[in-house]
Order: sequence, then C-alpha cells, then structure tokens
Amino acid sequence: MLKKFQIILSILLFAVSVSAQEPAMSVTERNAAQGFNDTIDRLAPDFVTVSLCIADPTDQSQDYLGITGHAFLRLQCPTFGLDYCFSYESEKIKGQLWDYLTGKLKMGMFAIPTNEYVEDYRVWKRAVHEYRINMPADAEQRLWEQMDNHMLTENDMQMNLVKFGCTNTILRYVEKALSPTQIKYNWPEKYLTKSAMEIAEGHLVNYPWTLLGMRLTAGKEFSQLITPKQKVLFPTDLLEVWSTATINGEPMLRYVGDLVEAEPVVVEKPWFTPQLCGFLFLIIIAGGIIWAIIRKRKS
Repeated sequence: MLKKFQIILSILLFAVSVSAQEPAMSVTERNAAQGFNDTIDRLAPDFVTVSLCIADPTDQSQDYLGITGHAFLRLQCPTFGLDYCFSYESEKIKGQLWDYLTGKLKMGMFAIPTNEYVEDYRVWKRAVHEYRINMPADAEQRLWEQMDNHMLTENDMQMNLVKFGCTNTILRYVEKALSPTQIKYNWPEKYLTKSAMEIAEGHLVNYPWTLLGMRLTAGKEFSQLITPKQKVLFPTDLLEVWSTATINGEPMLRYVGDLVEAEPVVVEKPWFTPQLCGFLFLIIIAGGIIWAIIRKRKS
C-alpha cells in the first residue's frame, strides 16, 4: 500500500514544483524535464478534481457517529483512473460505550476507492451529495499529497472527534492546500453570535441524551472554540459556509450530483428526555420528603 501511494504521488505532484520553477515551459518540455515521455498536461484544471461529499444524517441504529451526517473528500485523476474517498473513520461506539468514554477507541484517515466506500451508504439508503471544490490545479495536487500523508501516518490514533472531526479537518486541509490563496467567507450570523455548544444543540435537538453526553464529555473543549472557523464542526455547517464562500472571486462549491440517492431519514425526538428524567427525579425527592414529614407527625 505504501509503495502504491508513493507511485501515485510521483505521478501527480511533480508538476507543482516544475511549474513554480519554469512557468514558461511547454507541456512537452515540462514533462521531459521530469522523465515523462508524453503530452499529458498535469497542470490542466481537470487533471485532478476535488469534491466535498456530504452524507445525510442517519438514525443511530445504522451509524451512531452519523446522526449529524458525515463529510469526506473525493479526489479523482481521470487520466490515470484514480478515484478515492479520503475520510476519517473510527471504531464504532455502539457496544463499546465504556471504551469510548475511557479513550480506548481508535480512529484514522483512510483512502478507499469511491465505489467501494459508498457501498455502505447504498445499503443504509443514505444519500451522499457531491460538490466540486473550485481550486487551482497546483492546490488540488498539494491537497492530494497532504491527504496521502495523513492516510499514511494517521491510521491508528486515539479517537478525538473534536480535534479530528470529519468537518473541521477538511476545512483546515483545504485552506492549507490553497495557501497563499485564501477563501473569502461570508459568515452566517450564527457563527458570529452563537457558541459552539449552541450550534451543536441545533443539530442534536432530536438526540437530547447525546447532547447531554456531549456537554459532560466535551463541554470544556467546545467552550474553547471561539472563532467562526472553529465553530464549523458539523457536515451541513461546512456545506452552508462554503456555499456562500468564494475563491479568487468565483463560487467555491458547485453541486455535481449524488453519489447515492435516498430519501432523508426522519428521526423523532424521544419522549423520555433528560429534562423529563430530572423532573421525575425531583418529584420522587419531593414525595419522599413529604412522606417523611407525614410519618414524623404521626409518630
């Protein structure tokens, strides 16, 4: 696997360094300088394409970590038949809650052929939407190199869904690959006025027990997320933010279709909520106090 990705990198990335050194070279000259006897323009806009893929939220019985959706990158090089999804994946929490709470579960970055990767989403009947990211050719190749490096070095990490969440990492990695080009943001009001936890509440309104667990286990980390970028933690938030952003004056995202078509999953809020549990607990305590007072008066 390591050798395979090293070969892919050598195919993709040589053009970046050459273009920086000899911008006036023709395609043939540029290729010959690197030992390629062909006329493939590796700096063409469509040599590498990058897509943001957003999987719809799902029911916790299918994928507990998918209840707010999932975000991953699809990188393609049609010329060489390369088509991979790069995604942070973790061990399942279901059935391993204690290991999750004690920090024993693992996660990592994986590169999986697209058709193979989306098969689970087909089985789950869970829609996956694809949006092409408007990036310069050299930035697309830098991003591929970057994702390969994450895949090779981050495949056995302790699970940390705040630091290595599927959403905030994509934002960071794309911005790094674009540098010095910058994304121009048009921030929706909630990222300027609401806290990260308040934004999380909006996503977990039908999962009150999960929200309570998040407050208890990650409340301190969430309180340290101050800037608008730091508050982009959920897949649909990244889609919302990038849908109004621009790169070099052009829209950052363009919808290209669905990798998996399916109806949205409808999740109803449970009737037994932490608030109701707390209310019943107070009633039990009050009932016990009243009963004790009555018994004391009778005695």
